[in-house]
Amino acid sequence: MPLEIAFQTRELRATCESPAKAKRELGEPGSKALRRVLADMNAVETVAELFDMGLEIENCTKEQGMLRFQLSEGLNLFCNVNQQSAPMNGGTIDWTQVTRLKVARIGDGK
Repeated sequence: MPLEIAFQTRELRATCESPAKAKRELGEPGSKALRRVLADMNAVETVAELFDMGLEIENCTKEQGMLRFQLSEGLNLFCNVNQQSAPMNGGTIDWTQVTRLKVARIGDGK
């Protein structure tokens, strides 16, 4: 079963699901990178598999389970663990057990 993806807002979902809207809002390089990252998310079962693929992912805050996927220069996709409680392994998130992410926002690194 593929990684389950949710969206923070309807507008964000529309941007992620519409190549034309993404291109208008993010430009050609950003929209292509977004589609590629979302396709990779749909091809795996856990977040750990995304790390194994070699994507540019930064673990922003281990406590909250936020990840940053670099789309292009100055443009990032931010996602949070979207499970009742983030599976832990000691003091860190066990990414092999994370099967649900929520797209929180698209923007700069701040």
